[in-house]
Amino acid sequence: MSHPHGSLRAGITALKQERYLEAINLLESFCYCCSIQERQEHRLSERNGSRANPEECVLARVALIMAYQGSGDLERSIALCQELLEQKETPESAPWAREWAAQALPTLKQASEHSMPPEEVMARLPVLQQLEDCQPLCSSRDPAPHLLKSAHL
Repeated sequence: MSHPHGSLRAGITALKQERYLEAINLLESFCYCCSIQERQEHRLSERNGSRANPEECVLARVALIMAYQGSGDLERSIALCQELLEQKETPESAPWAREWAAQALPTLKQASEHSMPPEEVMARLPVLQQLEDCQPLCSSRDPAPHLLKSAHL
């Protein structure tokens, strides 16, 4: 299966256009590729242009939290948000993402307890400027083609 180039950008575009299932598909694909990249980091060349920026990987996870929530899957949204908060801080971790998750988690939990409609929850989530900034700045390359080649899949 080939992964589309620019799945992060396309996923964020789908999220903004409230096409949540499409956004989930694209963002999960991008996040999966990031996880492969992290596991194979020692085998990848730092010069390879197909590598995803760690900041983009974190942004994809945050966007995925929002897409899950928009689709009505609060359970997965909350779980991923908690995972982001519990992630060990590294030089590559994005402090803005942890801050966003800390602000978003109470809203997501409240929505789950009170069966709030997804549109209302989305309106209550903190605004994330990185989603706006990503459109022109996020790489148009998906890390998958090189990773799949290096993994011999």
